Amino acid sequence: MKFAKSAGTAAVLCGAALLCGCGGAVSFNSTKLPDFSSAYCANAEITFGDIEAKAEVTRSEPGCWEFEFSEPKELSGLVMTVENGELTASLGELTVTAGEGDYTALPLVIADGLDALQSADKAEFTEKDGVLTIRIEADGSKCTVTADKSTGDILSFKSPSDKLAVYFSDITPYVEDVGLIDEE
Repeated sequence: MKFAKSAGTAAVLCGAALLCGCGGAVSFNSTKLPDFSSAYCANAEITFGDIEAKAEVTRSEPGCWEFEFSEPKELSGLVMTVENGELTASLGELTVTAGEGDYTALPLVIADGLDALQSADKAEFTEKDGVLTIRIEADGSKCTVTADKSTGDILSFKSPSDKLAVYFSDITPYVEDVGLIDEE
């Protein structure tokens, strides 16, 4: 009788331990990772400290990004492009290219971080409820990216040391505009 009570108690404790262990994120064990090299367009809500902005973000290929701001009013119409680490900002007829230097430009941090996903160590991936969380380093800052496990769509990018958070929505594949040739 004493053995039966002990065995029953042990079974209940083991069951409780198993149930308690399932609440957190688990390491990502899939052999196939989502394709983070794809080209896409997305709406982005960007928070930098107390500043909130909205932009359409386009990634035409790894290393090539465009951020077209619509809000706040002061940034509306500003287009910032990143091509292989070089940042260009355009507003109307004014265009400025930033050379290499020791500065932090948020589009560079975002682009660097999201481009780093392709080579991220699988050990840095965790998964919970269909959402991947990836810990990476971008432009010298520790960052966290979340993505949909099944589609690979980026959901968020956060860089606490830069006081930066970006939330993505309405993600669509990028299709390059190609002019039509008129036949005569």
